[in-house]
Amino acid sequence: MDINSAHAAILSTVAFEAATKQNRPQLNVTQVFYARLATANKDIEPEIECVNPTTGKSAGFGELKGGLLVEGLSMQWCRWLLKEDKGVLAEIGVHIGFQCAVGMNGRVWVDAGDIGKTILIARVIQEAEGLWNDEMRKLVKELVLKL
Repeated sequence: MDINSAHAAILSTVAFEAATKQNRPQLNVTQVFYARLATANKDIEPEIECVNPTTGKSAGFGELKGGLLVEGLSMQWCRWLLKEDKGVLAEIGVHIGFQCAVGMNGRVWVDAGDIGKTILIARVIQEAEGLWNDEMRKLVKELVLKL
């Protein structure tokens, strides 16, 4: 799996909830997954998994179907998106309902159910990086009016 690092990561077919050697998911090259880093070492390839290690449940991890993957964001912006409760994602959510998965690898997955709205949200997330809150709210309102 490409995790946007120097090395590709390994995603085992048994790294999913209720997966066994007889009952394992069929993985394809084009699929997008929301996963957590299980092990990382400078001497071996990183391993990722789609389960919470304490509960063994998926807890939101797994395949992300549909939607759009936004790449090329800074790690600092991704951290900001995760912890900001009155930020750009909340402001977009006032106008448009959507699902979002923010990764700490500079990638964000969004799905609004409609391709036009999904592209709009992706564009706002990309363009809002580095803007102050007032500028960000103005950008969101301008783009929502274009719908």
